[in-house]
Amino acid sequence: MTGSGKPQAAVLDIGKTNLKLVLVDPEGDCTASISRLHDFLLDEPYPAIDIDGIIDWFLDGLAGFAGRHQISALVTTAHGGGGVLVDEAGAVLPMMDYEAATPPEIDALYALEGPPYEEVFSFTGAGAMQLAKQLTWQAECFPQAFAQAQHFLTTAQYVAWRLGGVPASEVSQLGAQGHVWNPRAGTLSNFVRRRGFSRLFPPLSCAGEVLGHLRPDWAARTGLARNTEVLCGVHDSNANLFRYKAAGLSDHTVLSTGTWMIGFDRRCPLDRLDGARAMVSNVDVDGEIVSSTLTMTGREYAMIAGSEPAPDDAAIAALRDLIARGTLPLPSFGPHDGLFPGSGRRGRFAGPPPAAAAEAGAAAALYAALTASACLDALGSRAPIVVDGGFSTNIAFGRLLAALRPGQPVALSQSPHGTALGAGLLWGRFSRTAPVKIPLLPSEPLVLPGLREAAVRWARLAAEPDPAALSA
Repeated sequence: MTGSGKPQAAVLDIGKTNLKLVLVDPEGDCTASISRLHDFLLDEPYPAIDIDGIIDWFLDGLAGFAGRHQISALVTTAHGGGGVLVDEAGAVLPMMDYEAATPPEIDALYALEGPPYEEVFSFTGAGAMQLAKQLTWQAECFPQAFAQAQHFLTTAQYVAWRLGGVPASEVSQLGAQGHVWNPRAGTLSNFVRRRGFSRLFPPLSCAGEVLGHLRPDWAARTGLARNTEVLCGVHDSNANLFRYKAAGLSDHTVLSTGTWMIGFDRRCPLDRLDGARAMVSNVDVDGEIVSSTLTMTGREYAMIAGSEPAPDDAAIAALRDLIARGTLPLPSFGPHDGLFPGSGRRGRFAGPPPAAAAEAGAAAALYAALTASACLDALGSRAPIVVDGGFSTNIAFGRLLAALRPGQPVALSQSPHGTALGAGLLWGRFSRTAPVKIPLLPSEPLVLPGLREAAVRWARLAAEPDPAALSA
């Protein structure tokens, strides 16, 4: 891409699988980007993320862009499962990997003391998925370091603090299934207060708020101006959701997709949520509650499709034979149950398994579309649907979903960096008056004989116990 003379925000997008540095102009368009696999992993004292290594990568990327682009603001967007205990000098313990397996005694303690679903509207995931459970592990097993900590900063706010901001909390990160936030009350959870963790959470700042300016030494390192603004930052899927709010599309159901597929529907009441079926609340950048589903469909798609997924046209062509012979991928191929309790790591095929790359791609797209449609059913979605993130480029998925949701228009975002673009739009959000424009591609329903019948069969089989598990 060519350089741009417009002032831009540089976004660090920290996903579970990939890292991105994306430059976003005031209209919400990407002017440049780089990316890499997220392999900043540590083994001690528990599986952890080298967040400072990620910041170094970000700074190096900024240095590469500084001479060609006018970068005026920095903002981070990140998944909701990370946070860092810090004192004045920096981290006192590494940022825990949310897929770390917790010690059995911590699992038992948290099972007894953890907050009820009816308060936090989030199930308790395996291992260290919840921030409150991470804090419990650290407090119990690393008491000296824990006592030294002055703040617990969720990922985006830790990066902001390191770049030159002040310690802050942000509601979309706190409200992202971490068990640290009570969405109805708009306060820290009772568990956090009961355990004495409240002292670690700084005051709330808005996602688009300027917390400071880039540190002078890092301004010199990158070539950026010393008055480059550092924004508070935002939860990744809520950055995506904010983008549609900024476009005047709050009434749409949004599927934000990556490693995780998160369905957002503002019209779904909290009382409809079912913790046993991966239904959760999110809290958007304005503190508004949004009912959601949370499934690891992106990772499962990769497990089914293989390392080199077939092109869309080949996958679409293979779907007809796959449906005709009764092949259905059943949940769940990943470690999490998703909508189907007890299904984690028990993914299987009804009928003959895929025999070639095209069939594997077809099966993966079919599985993802059926899962997405089940999520939309769980939310009671009747609104137009927008697919953003990784699956927005998957034509087979989009056409299958459109066929499974008659009466609900399905559109695919044409912006490959939706999460980062939403984060970039936080810069200037308080002065913006006109809605932003988002390019969307309507998805044409796939005409596929037997699909509706296959969907009914899939729903029935997916809800049944795995026969192999029953006979084990």
